[in-house]
Amino acid sequence: MRENILLINPAINPESQSMIVNQMINKIFPTSIGILAAYLMDRGQVGSVRIIDEQIEFIKEQDIEKIILSLDSPRIIGFSVLTLNSKRAYDLAREIKRVDPDALIVLGGIHPTVLTDEALSCKNVDIVIRGEGEETFKELVELVLDEKDYKRISGTSTRENGNILHNPDRALIANLDDIPPFPYHLFEKDLDKYPSFGAVFTSRGCPHKCIFCSSRNISGIRYRVYSIERIVSEIKILVEKYNQKIIWLMDDNIAVNPKRFKNFVEMIIAEDLHKKTEFHGSMRGDNLTDEVLEWAKKGNFRMIAFGMETGTEPLMKLIDKRETVEAVVSAIKRTHQKGIATAATLIFGLPTETRKDRWETMRLVRSLPLASVRFNTLCPYPGTPAFAQLHSEGKVLIKEDWANFAVQYMWEGDGIPYVPDGNNRYELIFDTMFANLSFYLSFSGIMKLVKSNFAGGNVVKLSERWYFSPKTMWRLTMLFLYLSRRFSMVTLKMITKQER
Repeated sequence: MRENILLINPAINPESQSMIVNQMINKIFPTSIGILAAYLMDRGQVGSVRIIDEQIEFIKEQDIEKIILSLDSPRIIGFSVLTLNSKRAYDLAREIKRVDPDALIVLGGIHPTVLTDEALSCKNVDIVIRGEGEETFKELVELVLDEKDYKRISGTSTRENGNILHNPDRALIANLDDIPPFPYHLFEKDLDKYPSFGAVFTSRGCPHKCIFCSSRNISGIRYRVYSIERIVSEIKILVEKYNQKIIWLMDDNIAVNPKRFKNFVEMIIAEDLHKKTEFHGSMRGDNLTDEVLEWAKKGNFRMIAFGMETGTEPLMKLIDKRETVEAVVSAIKRTHQKGIATAATLIFGLPTETRKDRWETMRLVRSLPLASVRFNTLCPYPGTPAFAQLHSEGKVLIKEDWANFAVQYMWEGDGIPYVPDGNNRYELIFDTMFANLSFYLSFSGIMKLVKSNFAGGNVVKLSERWYFSPKTMWRLTMLFLYLSRRFSMVTLKMITKQER
């Protein structure tokens, strides 16, 4: 069986996230390259696709030649690229070209989609797939394997005669059920290494325009859905074949259409899946009607997460989320009253934000019945309205290789990408650190970590009865010492007012 294609999920830039933190992070298999592989195999383009996820299997320099030369020619190497792993993608492209100059290097994902010229300025990158990539990549593979010209494919950018050629955009896939089922079998060998193997998407696209979100550059603003039958069939595989006790619905909002959510839960109940597994998902506060909440309880939803973002109404309006703090607070309280755990994410360092705003938000969060909370600093990612505005004003700090573009970069270094006017950098970093640490190092916070496997801001993943695992306890100790040292350094800098 010919194997021409290798798909890689590159590792995160180590300057963006330390190994001490990384080893505790909740890992989910790279869904984007899994879907690409399934699309190619289902359409008969290839019989097999090799996948390397560097979260699990870091490619050592001495192994690159062996990996590449084990593929049949012509070799097609695809990367799924985010801002945080763009450096690694470019580095691997260089090493692969050293082994086989004729290998076709393809970059897709959010970073090359919004910064196409940057990606193609890397001489080792041959072509960029912009936006939704399944149909585009299929056509590319077909042409390359047939030894035909591939430089006029819709949805791609490439170089020609020394210039960058941007072909027209490709239309989004109208019927998501045309995408074949997710190939969980391609990842099953690492089942024990993915704490969250039970991941399912039920839709694509978001009709909202939050200033900090770049996802619509890939999935569009039109909300498209998989059929309920399709979703339930994938859940059955995860539960019955892979014995998954938690199913994570990965959509930003699982209740955009309340009637569809009700129909989904009805089918879950009809298949008795609510008795075999539990469900976690995210919602907007203004979508959580009493009916949706009732059906969530019936369907054995054990955790619902909310993007709370801020505790002040003027800032909520500024980020253009088109909901209110009051709506989110009400949703959290009602969800808790229903016996379902709640989680929230918040963003500090929004434009015009004051320190008073942050402390008011902290007090509000501490008053709510939340099982899990994560406070981030604003990272104006390329492709977001926030980046377009703030970068044009010269207010975005971009370190080499985008190393500081992480919402939790404050744990790694002082150079967070944006500090609002009138704010002290170290006060902002201190406040964000303090908000996280004070929530989890309180007695109630420690109890949450002990009792819940999704605490830690839904970032740290702990196994059941983790406190009886010497390995986990050692890693947690190292993490605590690392965070404590960093917090102490920032506190000192804040007190001495080293920088504004």
